[in-house]
Amino acid sequence: MKSNFKSIQYELKDPLTGSYFYFTNDISSYLENTLANPTANRILWNQGDENFNFTCDENTVVLTENSFCTLTALNYVKIPENNQRITAICFNREFYCIRDHDHEVSCNGILFYGAQKFAVLKIPNTELLAFEKLTDLFVKEFEEGDSLHSEMLVSLLKILIIRLTRIGRNQIIGIQGDKQTIETIRKFNLLVEENFRSYKQISEYSFLLNISSKKLAELFRNAKLDPPLQTIHQRIILEAKRMLLFTLKSVNEISDDLGFEDASQFSKLFKKYTGKSPGIFRSKKN
Repeated sequence: MKSNFKSIQYELKDPLTGSYFYFTNDISSYLENTLANPTANRILWNQGDENFNFTCDENTVVLTENSFCTLTALNYVKIPENNQRITAICFNREFYCIRDHDHEVSCNGILFYGAQKFAVLKIPNTELLAFEKLTDLFVKEFEEGDSLHSEMLVSLLKILIIRLTRIGRNQIIGIQGDKQTIETIRKFNLLVEENFRSYKQISEYSFLLNISSKKLAELFRNAKLDPPLQTIHQRIILEAKRMLLFTLKSVNEISDDLGFEDASQFSKLFKKYTGKSPGIFRSKKN
């Protein structure tokens, strides 16, 4: 870290509404606080000059210099102790609900709840100064907060999400310029998030999107994304893992919750993607 670097953290809580917002420019000093709220979405930014590695849902995430990662409350994150300069912005749905306000920022299906379990974005050099100034504004607002403090933080968060969404449209989805295709993929991802317990076939989603299953699969193939059916299955498996790790529900109960008529059907799908039966996966948890 640079010698003139000063570690800071700020937190805003409203006990009446449950609203929560947290900002730090140094998670190495405030790691416990950064991960303290299990209902929070998180945006992590590697402002250092070395790669930063952590684990998300059993996957290793590598943040290179000036890369962002967007995580939802659904992601199970393990961050090792380190001394790298990582900025974290955390907020819950009571502070700003990205689902209810999707019409404002259009980030769902790209930054959050997307075809990928999480999004990793590289900030273009031409935009780096704008992002640095934006984080400076977060700090300034905490230092000079008044009666409009919360509203100002929401406004800054929306600007950050919109800027990241613009980058994500180019970097996460391998299509540039075709706005209709990007929007179709984004809507599919969001529909999967909302309906994966009820709908498990591509045809059900293509009907909601008013597009043929063949055309939908072609869009994902051209965008170099996982096939739509695999996207549906991966979301089911992610939820199953969370329930196996963090609840006491039986495999049969989890199967019912995820909308399977037969627990053997669920177990077969789970083993296909993880290499383990649900029972074995739970027994080997850390």
